[in-house]
Amino acid sequence: MRSSRLASLGWAWVLLLLLTACRPVLQVSLVEGARQLPAPRFTVEDPEHADRPRYTTVQVLDRAGEMYWQLRAEPYGDMASVASLTYGEAPPGFTVLDGPRELQPGGRYALYVVGKNRGALHFDVDPQGHVSEASP
Repeated sequence: MRSSRLASLGWAWVLLLLLTACRPVLQVSLVEGARQLPAPRFTVEDPEHADRPRYTTVQVLDRAGEMYWQLRAEPYGDMASVASLTYGEAPPGFTVLDGPRELQPGGRYALYVVGKNRGALHFDVDPQGHVSEASP
């Protein structure tokens, strides 16, 4: 009896891991031709919603975890989320909670978009102010 309970629990964990692993994440990328300081541009795609992504919060942090920019949808919800973001420019329907602080040449940052799903893009700024995707 005990082994069948353990087997059931094991299968429950496997099912839970499969269901959470299959959850689509928001895909964040840099826009070609807009990868330069002071205001790089990003796109956000949502595999579940072709019309526009769904998120409620945007954050940019440096490698030390310091907040450089933080936005939240007001009123809270994902109705204001947009497919394209420019650093330092809050889209309509979002309130600035922090920043924007100036991105620095030589810096490493991460942009997070969070809602029911989430996505992130890590990026570096070279000494000339060019922005490129980086591994986490």
